[in-house]
Amino acid sequence: MPEQKSQRERHVPVFGILLLFLGVVFLLQNFNVLPWALWETLWRFWPVLIIIIGLSILLKRWNPWLVSIVVLALLCACLGLAIWQYGPSLPAKETTINYSEPLGNLERAKIQLDFTPGSLTVGSLPSSSQNFIEVDSKARNGDRSVKADFHRLGNEGSLHLSTVDEANTGWDIRLTRNIPLMMDIKSAVSSMELDLSQLEVTELRMDIDVGTCTMKMPSSAGITSVYIEADVANVEVTIPDGVAAKLKADVDLGLFKVDEDRFPRKNDYYVSRNFDDAENRIELELDCDIGRVQVK
Repeated sequence: MPEQKSQRERHVPVFGILLLFLGVVFLLQNFNVLPWALWETLWRFWPVLIIIIGLSILLKRWNPWLVSIVVLALLCACLGLAIWQYGPSLPAKETTINYSEPLGNLERAKIQLDFTPGSLTVGSLPSSSQNFIEVDSKARNGDRSVKADFHRLGNEGSLHLSTVDEANTGWDIRLTRNIPLMMDIKSAVSSMELDLSQLEVTELRMDIDVGTCTMKMPSSAGITSVYIEADVANVEVTIPDGVAAKLKADVDLGLFKVDEDRFPRKNDYYVSRNFDDAENRIELELDCDIGRVQVK
């Protein structure tokens, strides 16, 4: 038994070191010290994980603290190389490209956004606007950053926006507030700010790989169904005053915080007291692997 205990004590805490490294990177990105688009370069160092596992196996009889320092130094070296490779492209020239579609006779629309990497903001057009959508996109080195595929079928519209060649971009999207919208957003390595409070979004699906996302839900869209799946992300959701919500969250490894004064817990859900009778309500499901999730 003492010998087995000694062997366990010599085990190198590789998983803990990786969590420490990821936490520091996310912290620096939250304070805008490091750009979120850095993950586009950093993920290419994934073979280092295999090297780290091999080192932990080969050197497990050594001092675990010494091996831990070696592993952490290796991760920091990868981060330094990623910053060095990413850095030279920062001063590159940016160009802005505008895209818009008229509203015409549309009565409803489906919107799909495939975005990576960079920053994304979504808001609303003035109620008097005759456009369905307006987009300002920025790309470095003069490259076109947005590809639009729009179709009309009777009174229904379908729009697919995607990035071109995974260029580091910034999108500023403004949508009509005059018709119901269904939205599907897929993003990786991005920073998103979504203000849907003035939009009539009836369905929202989000798939976030790596990034941060703050969003304000619709305030007068009737019933809105929302599903958010996040791998490694910080997500902050604001439910406007006067809007009821029913929330279910599955956060595997991270921090989950909800305003239980507004949304008291009931079995597996957090539910507004007036949810069944509310005119405007949000049905929200969250599935997050690693990160921080807050609903307020």
